[in-house]
Amino acid sequence: MFWPDPDFRNWDSIDQFHEIERLLFHELVLAKLDREWALENIFRNAIPFFHIVPTLGDRTPIMIQNPRPGAPTGYWDDPVNTVKRGEAEFVFIAYFDWNKMNYIDLRYYHVRITSFSAHPELVGREALIECQSTAVYLVNE
Repeated sequence: MFWPDPDFRNWDSIDQFHEIERLLFHELVLAKLDREWALENIFRNAIPFFHIVPTLGDRTPIMIQNPRPGAPTGYWDDPVNTVKRGEAEFVFIAYFDWNKMNYIDLRYYHVRITSFSAHPELVGREALIECQSTAVYLVNE
């Protein structure tokens, strides 16, 4: 990104970056695939036609949202922290980086769990899973 310039390390610049990021995704990914998704919903709502599938052998690390009453939703410490290939299904929400004021490497997918045979109580929760441990599939829904 443009972090070498300290003048860009502010929330206004982050908001501008996210607007540009949504436009790029819309024009370079969705348009190329001939798929429609409202620009204002990109990286905010799960996109049901992008399935994220773990590709590691036995266990893929995952951080699952662990809601707490009266607390913000940013806790990613559910005790379930791995997933077997074929055991769960996820849909893409966004890319995720821990520190928005630092170098952005898009290391994680932010996903919604749509099925999880070993832990059905986790369906509907959000999770973070490393991009390098997964594949993205376009499905017809």
